Amino acid sequence: MYPLALSRVLAVQPLLDTPGRDQGGQRSAFENLRVGQGVLARVVGQTRDLALVSIEGQTVAMRLPRTVERGETLRLSFAGHLPQPSFTLEAPEAGLADTPQLGQTARMLSDIMQRVPERTPPTLAPGAPLLDRPAGDPAELVPALRSALVRSGLFYESHLADWVAGRDSLEGLMREPQNQLSAPQAASAASQSEAAQKPANPMHALLTQQLQVLESPQLVWRGELWPGQALEWQLHRDDDTADDARAAPGTPAAAAWESHLKLSLPTLGTVNVHLRLDARQRFAIRVQPEAADALPLLRAGQAGLADRLQSAGCAVQAIEVSQDGAA
Repeated sequence: MYPLALSRVLAVQPLLDTPGRDQGGQRSAFENLRVGQGVLARVVGQTRDLALVSIEGQTVAMRLPRTVERGETLRLSFAGHLPQPSFTLEAPEAGLADTPQLGQTARMLSDIMQRVPERTPPTLAPGAPLLDRPAGDPAELVPALRSALVRSGLFYESHLADWVAGRDSLEGLMREPQNQLSAPQAASAASQSEAAQKPANPMHALLTQQLQVLESPQLVWRGELWPGQALEWQLHRDDDTADDARAAPGTPAAAAWESHLKLSLPTLGTVNVHLRLDARQRFAIRVQPEAADALPLLRAGQAGLADRLQSAGCAVQAIEVSQDGAA
């Protein structure tokens, strides 16, 4: 008779031997266990329809009545030698049966998010300038900046789905950081992970940034456009509730996007540029130089900037040039 505490136990199949393991040795490994004695077991792997389980320092194969994950801990009770060592699997304790259990991947993601400062935007910092020389035409910067953001690795899974659907190229995917990890680097990361029993994957920093973008759609790009020309670019989404309220019924809610660019130019000095693209695809631009003597130069080109934007098909709601901090 099993103790009353085991009345909720689910029976499991007899313990199955792993290939090449001596049956007598397996029996003697559990000779010290008493019938009904509880033990903890850890799932260490899977082979076909069997789970590899570590019990009392011994790894054995066992056919379990439910799906388990590597690293999961099981509560077992020794049922005796029938003739092989056999165990019963205890049901979850009362009050915990309906408690969701996080898998290994979910626990890893949760652990990463616990270490991320609240609402801190991820910062992309490329190690090389986007261009080898100063741009003779501003249009040269467009594909370079676009590639720096799109191929940063932040949106890799979305691009995989696009590739499957024929909307992205394999060449583009191969330029993203997820595909830049060489085989020797991957092997080194795996060996470090085994030695330390902790993830040492160099992609974890990028994974952290992806989770930050999912939590709060914003990011910072900080690098050089060409050698010596630095740029700090902040980008974040701002839900435009006013425009959404006027949208037609059934229309998906649109969002506004805001950019803040900070750069130092030879003639104008440090300039901050704020751009807002609202839900109706209209631009509002505010240019703020730190030096007062840059205002006349910027205001002289204000009308020309508006004309070029409109010629490019951009709807311009407003362009303002004012000194930083001025109303």
